[in-house]
Amino acid sequence: MSNSNYIGIIADDLTGANDTSLQFFIRGCKTQVGFGEEISIDENLNTEVFAMSTETRNVEPQIAHERVLDAAEKILKNYNFEYIYKKIDSVLRGNIAVETITLIEVLGMDAAIIFPAFPNEGRTTVGSFQLVKGIPLQRTEVSRDPSCPIVESNIVNLLRNQLPQELADTVDTITLDVVMKGAGPILTKLNDLISKGKKLIVADAVSTTDLEQIALALNKSTHKILPTGSAGAAQALSKIWYPNTKDEGTEEIKLPELPRFVVSGSATDLTASQIKRLQENDNIENAYFIAIKPQNIFSNDCDEVAQRVLNNLVKDNIVVVHSSELIENTEELAALLMEHEITREAFISKICDYLAAITRVVLSHRNAFLITVGGETSYKCCRAIGSRNLEIIDTVAPAIPLGLDHKGQYIVTKSGNLGTQNTLIDIIRYFEQDK
Repeated sequence: MSNSNYIGIIADDLTGANDTSLQFFIRGCKTQVGFGEEISIDENLNTEVFAMSTETRNVEPQIAHERVLDAAEKILKNYNFEYIYKKIDSVLRGNIAVETITLIEVLGMDAAIIFPAFPNEGRTTVGSFQLVKGIPLQRTEVSRDPSCPIVESNIVNLLRNQLPQELADTVDTITLDVVMKGAGPILTKLNDLISKGKKLIVADAVSTTDLEQIALALNKSTHKILPTGSAGAAQALSKIWYPNTKDEGTEEIKLPELPRFVVSGSATDLTASQIKRLQENDNIENAYFIAIKPQNIFSNDCDEVAQRVLNNLVKDNIVVVHSSELIENTEELAALLMEHEITREAFISKICDYLAAITRVVLSHRNAFLITVGGETSYKCCRAIGSRNLEIIDTVAPAIPLGLDHKGQYIVTKSGNLGTQNTLIDIIRYFEQDK
């Protein structure tokens, strides 16, 4: 990867790296995702787009700074990337300001334009407020996220709260009335703010057209600007960076006939509803559901559950192992946490470790399509089976890719906050198609 015209993407979790790199795969780019303690590029894959996950969403700011700095020094500065994109969560979880400022400094950028809207998923930015289907973030379930609760809907305030006092004034905005006028006025405002020393510039957006106009303005600027945003913003940029769609991203692939193994440790209400909708669907046959119990988690013994999975993960069956029932009953969960003297965040992490252990045992005995739900779950399951790089090979559903690791393991990762109630059904049906 020593030539130019390559794109580097840096995300704070694996599902984000995957859904963002998918936007470039759709344009026909050969796309690879790297993750783990030592991120590296598989030189054998002839990659045009390399996305990496630093797994820094739920860590302390200083740790996030160090990991992003290390990744930038070892990967982003050592390869001749023509474009670099910083992927952030569209519901603003993570160390956004710290990581973005770190990249600006180490890469010698002038500023970052932050546009986290993802209109296709109902996430919009108005007056610097991030909304989910018209509701401010702090009034949605992300305010109860066990690892990274969002209690501030105003992006400017959120970023300033993450920065040292001397950098607080470097945050500014491009408002919706400017964005709606198109790329020219956006560019004028962008250049003006950079000339005044602004570093983190938040742009409003309520439609895909808005994202495309912001991307166009960014591309025309003579300043070195770090685009920072959602998979939706990456989609807008992909059309500019790769204007001519190539054939590779649309080729049909032939998949083997394998059972499907779904592993979900996501704590979101949306994931719980997706699992319930899948379970209630009469058109999905041969599906077996295993709800993890508290005694499973605290016993640290995964053999019994793993054996239940193996007994049913045959032919074209579907086995779903999930933690949704553990998390749904808030009163029982509170009592459980008190009894074991553990925080909700630590308990969610323990669930993910347990699910990863099951995944390692199951896939060491059986070939299957692995479908993981939740960022931490996806990362830990992939690492548990020895995966370190994924080549994106197909689109399963909007913003959900199919990846293939170096051992030939097929892996689908889905963010816990992504999709509709039918998304898991859509993923299962993908594998029922004649490919």
